[in-house]
Amino acid sequence: MYIHGYGERESERLLAQAASVVRLLHGDTRFPPGSRVLEVGCGTGAQTASLARNSPGAQIVAFDHATASLARAIERVATAGLSNVEFLHADLYALPFEAASFDHVFICFVLEHLSHPIAALR
Repeated sequence: MYIHGYGERESERLLAQAASVVRLLHGDTRFPPGSRVLEVGCGTGAQTASLARNSPGAQIVAFDHATASLARAIERVATAGLSNVEFLHADLYALPFEAASFDHVFICFVLEHLSHPIAALR
């Protein structure tokens, strides 16, 4: 359960936070064309849009367990006109992917919300 909730106010807070995070942490991140990127816990898509925009030749698979957040993420990416993102409702502890299915993994502001973060990284 996400401690901050899933409402509109939280969505706006995450969007504002994303602008700072992008500038400070990963604004220059570019994934090579043809690469597959897994975004763990995409939430409302604030980071997803930036990743997709900066790496138009990469295929980004973004997932979250919260359907309300996923709906906002899908809307945000569609509004931005980005087509290199696939969204998925999934459980971090039981991912539906084969081993080595991705070239890169992006995770931001997720582990601190988990009761078993080490297990999630396995």
